[in-house]
Amino acid sequence: MTIRSCLRQLGSVTLAVALLCCATRPALSGTPPKTLTASDLIAQAEHVGTSYRHQLPEILEKLHKIEHQLTPEQRLHLEYFDTLASQHSGNNAATIKLYERVVHQTKDLSLSVRARARLTAMYLNNSNNYLKAYTLANTLLEDYPKITDARTRFNVLIAVTRVKEAQEQYDKALTYVEEMETLATSKQRLCTARAFHTQILFYKGGSLASTQAAYEDAVATCLSADLVAHANALRLDRASMMDDAGHPDQAIELLQRIAPSIHKIGVQTQIASLHVTFAQAYLLQKKYALAKKSALAALASNNPGDYNWTLESAYKVLYKTAQKQGDPATALTMYQKYIDQYKATTDDAQAQAMAYQMVKQDVLAKKLKLEELSKQNKILQLRQSLDRKSAETSRLYILLLLFVLASIGFWAYRTKHSQLRFRRMAREDDLTGTFNRQHFLDCASRLLQRMQKTDNEACLMILDMDHFKRVNDMYGHITGDVVLKHVTNICRHELRTSDVFGRLGGEEFGILMPGCTPQQGKEVGDRMRRALVNAPIQVLENESLTITASIGLASTRTSGYQLKRLLVHADEALYEAKRNGRNQLMISSGAASPETAAQPG
Repeated sequence: MTIRSCLRQLGSVTLAVALLCCATRPALSGTPPKTLTASDLIAQAEHVGTSYRHQLPEILEKLHKIEHQLTPEQRLHLEYFDTLASQHSGNNAATIKLYERVVHQTKDLSLSVRARARLTAMYLNNSNNYLKAYTLANTLLEDYPKITDARTRFNVLIAVTRVKEAQEQYDKALTYVEEMETLATSKQRLCTARAFHTQILFYKGGSLASTQAAYEDAVATCLSADLVAHANALRLDRASMMDDAGHPDQAIELLQRIAPSIHKIGVQTQIASLHVTFAQAYLLQKKYALAKKSALAALASNNPGDYNWTLESAYKVLYKTAQKQGDPATALTMYQKYIDQYKATTDDAQAQAMAYQMVKQDVLAKKLKLEELSKQNKILQLRQSLDRKSAETSRLYILLLLFVLASIGFWAYRTKHSQLRFRRMAREDDLTGTFNRQHFLDCASRLLQRMQKTDNEACLMILDMDHFKRVNDMYGHITGDVVLKHVTNICRHELRTSDVFGRLGGEEFGILMPGCTPQQGKEVGDRMRRALVNAPIQVLENESLTITASIGLASTRTSGYQLKRLLVHADEALYEAKRNGRNQLMISSGAASPETAAQPG
C-alpha cells in the first residue's frame, strides 16, 4: 500500500493531529490578574486554547487551586482543558474516555460541541471507529446553526471536513474549507484552512507539481502564524508524496530539515510518521540497514497494541528489509505483523456501518426474545406459587426454559456462521483464495469508474498458464490444484495491495492495476513470469515441474475505461502471446491485433 493510499483510507494522522490543535485564538496580553474569578479563568483558558500551550498550564494551575469552589459544570470545563493540555501524551484511549465523559455530562452546548469535534477527529485518527465519528459529525451539523461563537463554528467545520475526507467526498470537503476561510479572521485559522485545502488536493491525486503552489502557500502561512506543527504535518505529507513519486533523495533531504523541529515539538504521531517516511525512503534507496533502523524507531514511537498506518508501513519495511538481507524467519514474522496491521487499519466505513446495523438488530431481536422468555418465566413462577406445585414440576419448567434458551443460542450461532460462510463463498474462489470471477468483475468495474473520474490510468492483465491441461493429464487434478495455488501465491507477492486479483476460470487469472502505465504493467507481468520460471514446484518425489505463463495486457490509455473492451483487448493479446510461442507478455495496442511487448522469458 502506498503512503498516499494510507492517507486516503485512514486520513493524514499527522496533519489531523496538528489540525486538532487548531484553537485559533490570539495570545493573551500579560498574566491574568490574581483577582480573576473561576468564570474569568475558564474564559481565559478558552481564549488561549492549544495554539499557545505554554500559557494554558499556568491558567489551569490557578483553576486547580480553587477547584473546590467550582460548580459541577465548571469542573467539566476544567476536565476538558486538562484533557486538551495532555492530549498529545500518547494515551489516546484515556483521552477519548475523558472527552466522552464531558460530552455525556455537560449541559453546555458550546462545551459539548467542542468536545464532540475533538472526539470526532480522535475516533478517525486513533481508534478507527468510523461509525461513532460519522454519528458525531451528524450531530455537529445539526447543532451548527445554533452556534454563535465563530471559534466553535470553525472547530465544527474542521471535524466535519475530516469526516468528508475519510468518506472521500472531497468536493463536499472543499465547500466546508471555503466556509472555514470566511471565518479565518486570524493567521492561525487561515493556516488551518489552507492546510486542509492542500491536504484535499493531495488526496484527490494531485501531483508534486500541481500541488506545489498550494503547498508552499500553506506552509508559509502556518509558519507566519507560528503553527510549526501544522507546517510539519504538511511537510511530512509532501515527503510521502516524494517517496511515491520515486524521489527518495528529495524526501530524505526534506525530512532531515524538519526532523529537529518535529522532535522538539514532540507530537507522537508526527514523530512516528517522520521515522516511517525515512524508512520508506531508505528502502527505495536500497539502504536496508538505515531503513530497518528507522522502521524500528517508528515502532518505538507508537504505543503497544496500537493499529495505525505508521505501524503498518513500518512492519512492511521490516519484512521487505529482512527479505533483502536473507533473513526469512524475521521476514515471515514481520509480514504477519504487517498483515495484522493492514487488516486492522483498512476497515471500510460502510462495511462497519452495515455490520453495526446488523448487530444492533440482532441484539434487539435477542433482547425482545429474552424479555418474552423472562415474562413467561415470571408467569410460570407465579403459577407455581399459586398452585403450590411440587419442586419436581419447578425443575421441569426450568429445564424447559434452559432448553429453549440453548436452542435459541444454537440457532443464532448457526445462522451467523452460515451468513459468514455464504458471504465468503460469494466473494472468493475456494481453491486459490483470490476473488472469484463475478466479484473480480464487479470490483474491477467500480475501480475503473473511479479511475475515469480522476483521469488516472489503469492496466488489465489476463494471465494463462501454459500447457496446464498436460499437468492435469500427466499428474492428476490434485497436482493441478497444487500448481494453481503455487502460481497464485507467486503472483500475489508481485502485486500491490491496491491491485484487484481474481480467478476468471480454470487456469486463467485477471489482474487490474490502478494508477499503472503500460510500461509499469509490463514490468510487473515480466516479474511474474520470471518468478514462475525461477520457482519450480515438486510434483513427485524426484521430479520438479517448471510452470510458465502467457500474459495479455490492455491499458486504459489505448482501450478506454470500459471493462468489457479491456477484457477483449487483453484476451486478444493473450492469444497472440500463445501463438508466438508462450511464456511471454503482449501489450494490446487497442486495435484489432496487439503488439509484441516482450520476448519469451
